[in-house]
Amino acid sequence: MNVVKLSTASINAIGAWSGQSVKADMSKVKVVDSLHADGVTPAMLLSPKKGESSVLFDGVKASIVTGFTATVQALLKKDTKTLSPSQKTDKRHWQQQIGSKMKDLRNALSTRARGNVTLFEVRLKRDLAKYIAQIEKGEAFEFPVVEMLKHLKSASVLIK
Repeated sequence: MNVVKLSTASINAIGAWSGQSVKADMSKVKVVDSLHADGVTPAMLLSPKKGESSVLFDGVKASIVTGFTATVQALLKKDTKTLSPSQKTDKRHWQQQIGSKMKDLRNALSTRARGNVTLFEVRLKRDLAKYIAQIEKGEAFEFPVVEMLKHLKSASVLIK
């Protein structure tokens, strides 16, 4: 059996990818929590039927586009008739990405509506309890532990 040792570059790349992935997941939870708090339902993120208001739908799409690079945003604003075949392909790709992100949000809201996603407050209280326990077990911290515990416990009490 061949034993392969990971290079430092691979290890660093995996760590960076993993960290970004976790940040993205946490960010999506915040988005879903926010949409849910605003009263947005999964059905509201479906393309509106003829005659229905598209204000919310268009607003969410526009918000998604703000996360794209300036170059992509400029491409999406251009009239398709004026684009080269390559640019048309690129524009279609990014339009599909908008649709994909909308579907991702709809699915996440559906999951949330079924109760499979823990409320932010519940997660926060759980995480604070975890940090309190870790600090109480730890030693040799670079900060005033008693003061930190007091603040964490106070924060935990605020969450209903």
